[in-house]
Amino acid sequence: MTASAQEVVILADHPIWLAVPAFAPALIIAGVIVYIAARNRRRPDQEKEQ
Repeated sequence: MTASAQEVVILADHPIWLAVPAFAPALIIAGVIVYIAARNRRRPDQEKEQ
């Protein structure tokens, strides 16, 4: 009842490079958000100076 290597059938082969296009937009958006947040943290508040 044990399966040997010859009896194993691979039904789907999903290489990582096929998944990259799905994650690329999310990584770009996250990068933009981090950039804007870091830029805003360095800028002094305009309301406190007035």
